Amino acid sequence: MNIERGRIYRVNLEPTIGNEQQGDARPCVVISRTALNDRTSTVLVVPLTTSARPALPPVLIPVTSLGKPALALLLQTRSIDKARILSAAGTLSNSDLKSIEDALREVCDL
Repeated sequence: MNIERGRIYRVNLEPTIGNEQQGDARPCVVISRTALNDRTSTVLVVPLTTSARPALPPVLIPVTSLGKPALALLLQTRSIDKARILSAAGTLSNSDLKSIEDALREVCDL
């Protein structure tokens, strides 16, 4: 499977520890470079949620996921093995991906 930056995939995040985002088919957006994803066995993802809660920039960023309002959970960004990816589910808009990029720069002080 070609894992592309900006695409949304259903990902099995289980097992988790403590306050890590849970879900055995959680939508996540890939933020690592496509060229890098082609050469490694892991990718960087940001989990998404449709649970009702207010946006809290820069850690909870509003996006549209699979046609629904969602939040990107920036503090739950993680590296996953490609074996955790279950299926492709859609693509994030360029503006939503840019919002995530900007928030990551702020959260990580880049």
